[in-house]
Amino acid sequence: MPAIRAICFDLDDTLWPMLPVIKAAEQAAYDWLKSHYSRITEQFSLDELRELRDQLLRERPELFNDVTLLRTLSLEEAARRAGYENYQHIAEAAFEVFIHARHDVEVFADVIPVLQRLKQRYLLCSLTNGNADVNRVEIGEFFDLSLMARDVGAAKPHPALFAAACEFAQAPPAAIVHVGDDALCDIEGALNAGLKAVWINRYQREWSGAVTPHAIICSLEELEALLTAWETE
Repeated sequence: MPAIRAICFDLDDTLWPMLPVIKAAEQAAYDWLKSHYSRITEQFSLDELRELRDQLLRERPELFNDVTLLRTLSLEEAARRAGYENYQHIAEAAFEVFIHARHDVEVFADVIPVLQRLKQRYLLCSLTNGNADVNRVEIGEFFDLSLMARDVGAAKPHPALFAAACEFAQAPPAAIVHVGDDALCDIEGALNAGLKAVWINRYQREWSGAVTPHAIICSLEELEALLTAWETE
């Protein structure tokens, strides 16, 4: 087995809880619209704006590869339906409110101590289908590479993000470990791309994936022990 060169991490529900962050960010954008362009919030509830976005994704599934564009276009449509001629400007401004709040995250307690130690031994990369950027939160200093699906034009489980990490690390896939919480996007995607896949199960769920990860952990401390064991095999 080649020596491990890099560790890749998913972000949402891997390094921080996702749902409270997304809910707060959507509420912040909605409150901003209510204050500045109230015809939108008079016509659409927050849930109805979510349904509008879901409808757009069903019509244009390629937008799964660029969630920033998906959110912006759905906001444009809401503003247009509310009768605003400057709907593009409104959507861009509302998205800026959203994305600022999107980065108001609180990482899990194990994240910073473990990343500090792993940084001394490996290249660290973040690979996300979302639009969170580690350089906009408190852990950016630990990462050598931060990639979103929009950067490569394809979301996990497509191999493009994993291939980009391998290219950056100048290492074969077998020398890269990917850690994530999603059975399809993270684990099946990483395995199909040839990486070593580690499922982090922070919420005590039953494994339901179609393939088996190389390992299952509940915390990043367990990842450290796992990496040490693999390196001594």
